[in-house]
Amino acid sequence: MSTLAHTVERSVVVGVSAERAWEALTDSSLLSEWLAGEVELEPWEGGEVVCRYEDGEERRGEVVAVEEAERLAFEWRRRGEPASRVELILDVVAAGTRVSVVESGDWHVSPALLAAGWGARLRALPLALGRLVLA
Repeated sequence: MSTLAHTVERSVVVGVSAERAWEALTDSSLLSEWLAGEVELEPWEGGEVVCRYEDGEERRGEVVAVEEAERLAFEWRRRGEPASRVELILDVVAAGTRVSVVESGDWHVSPALLAAGWGARLRALPLALGRLVLA
């Protein structure tokens, strides 16, 4: 299968403030509840991000942008594959905070499969925060 440039976007609304949602994007223990089985994050530009999944997969990367309580962006990659860019964006809405993920890159997998993966991860986020608000 060839590698093609794609962008996928998914979002979920969580019934918490942007500040509380920000914690779920920048605190390694909270990230480990929804993003991957084990997450190490240095939440500043140039900081390292490491995600280890239950199936043994590991992704490593670097934080490229931080706008507190608004946006966190990093570039990460699986070993031997091209990097992709992930942006986690917070928007205040009437029901709480919308958390959106936008991932852009060149993948060997279909964008639909990647989008489904992000959808599952984002569905775990409100549970990690202790509140579920359906968008």
